[in-house]
Amino acid sequence: MLKCDRCGKGVLVGMNVSHSHIRTKKRSNPNLHTFRVKIAGGSEKMRFCTKCLRIVKKQQVDALTQTEKKTALETPEKLEVRSTLAEEIEKAADKASEKKAVPQEA
Repeated sequence: MLKCDRCGKGVLVGMNVSHSHIRTKKRSNPNLHTFRVKIAGGSEKMRFCTKCLRIVKKQQVDALTQTEKKTALETPEKLEVRSTLAEEIEKAADKASEKKAVPQEA
């Protein structure tokens, strides 16, 4: 059946009305494309309308870039750098709060 697997958009049925008002049925099919989607176990062919196809492609690209970013940030060297930077920021914040807490004599 002609239906989008994501949003459920399907066939629309209407009437063609001629100049003499003779009515005949018409069908408007959705603009569907088959697309191979990567699922946890493998991949599967699905049908998507053009709007959903754009969304699915963007989601797949976002998912790929997020996994690449996570793996790039999880190297031991980068984790050490991030932890030392966090410690330095905390020390700087403590020093700034100590300076504000000390009353100034005039």
